[in-house]
Amino acid sequence: MTEEQGSAGRDPDQAPSSGAAPEAPGPDPEDEPVGKEGRAKGRDPVRLATLVVLGVCALFFALYVWADRVMPYSDQARVSGYAVPIAPQVSGYVTDIAVGLHEVVEGGDVLVEIDTLQYRIAIRSARAQLDNAIQQVGGATATVEAAAAGVAAARAQETIALRDFERISSIRERDPTAISQADRDRAEAAHLSAVAQVEAAEADLRRAEATLGPGGLDNPSVRAALAALEQAELNLARATIRAPSRGAIESLFLDVGYFASPGQPLLTFVSAAGTWITADMRENNLENLRPGTPVEVLLDVAPGQVFNGVVRSVGLGVGDASRGGPGSLPTVSTSTGWLRQPQQFPVIIDLEDVPHELLRIGAQASVMAFTGDYWLLNPIGRFVMRLSAYLSYLR
Repeated sequence: MTEEQGSAGRDPDQAPSSGAAPEAPGPDPEDEPVGKEGRAKGRDPVRLATLVVLGVCALFFALYVWADRVMPYSDQARVSGYAVPIAPQVSGYVTDIAVGLHEVVEGGDVLVEIDTLQYRIAIRSARAQLDNAIQQVGGATATVEAAAAGVAAARAQETIALRDFERISSIRERDPTAISQADRDRAEAAHLSAVAQVEAAEADLRRAEATLGPGGLDNPSVRAALAALEQAELNLARATIRAPSRGAIESLFLDVGYFASPGQPLLTFVSAAGTWITADMRENNLENLRPGTPVEVLLDVAPGQVFNGVVRSVGLGVGDASRGGPGSLPTVSTSTGWLRQPQQFPVIIDLEDVPHELLRIGAQASVMAFTGDYWLLNPIGRFVMRLSAYLSYLR
């Protein structure tokens, strides 16, 4: 058999015999390494995406640091105001309670009334004392007038005695035999006695005037009686406790028959005047805050609404919570963690357009201050505040 016939009769799918060397496959053009020019034309997309993400993160971090300085934000804010304990200035049993818990009152409205019987009796007693003082002054005035009349009579007698003595002395000098020396001596004694009576009458007048003192309403006893009457009338007025201004009633837990003591609070009055926001700001946010800086405020009690305000003042110091007492600085609590937290200082914010019924002392709030006209950050900050206002529905 020839070689051609052998090859022709062989199955084409049959592997060649072990004696023949297989042909090596040719190189795939797609597996050829890319050169420097190819890598330059098409950059690595993963690396490019990583750089873009890092750049965006760096940009947002820089914006955050900048915004944290020029638009300080705090969600550690609360509504503050005046909560005045209403305490009586007189004692007595409570006879009427004219208000209810959480009721809104106007200035001068009656809150509580205390039994007034003892104070009306005191007024009548004070008036009687005043009448008695006026009568005493009248009697003393009459005594002064009588003493003055006694002085005038004594002086008249002294004048008559002096004239008698001078006449007798003149006659005796002209004619010693006309009037005896004894008559002259008696005239002289009468004159000296009249002089002594004048001095005694004047002393009685001075004593009467000293006893009387100033006349009329300027008399000390009358002034004392008038003061006692005014005090009694004041105590009667204080038995009716009234609202000092417009506000609401809190902590009203008493009933008729309760014995009220001076200085012991009966209820708490929340004043409608002078409500403000106290925001605890980190000390590294205070650099650009000044009185008058505009602020936007979110109140948890009013979801979806943004209110305006201005910075009234920035705290100048805080104290240690372990050391309190009269005259101490305000304390601000800070959270602790792995890193030391910056100290917080109270910032007082006045509200401009908030209805009074939304302002409850102790209510939580969030604030953002706009320390300048920043065309990029201010719109972002206002958008964030309004977004937070609507998200507060979900809290």
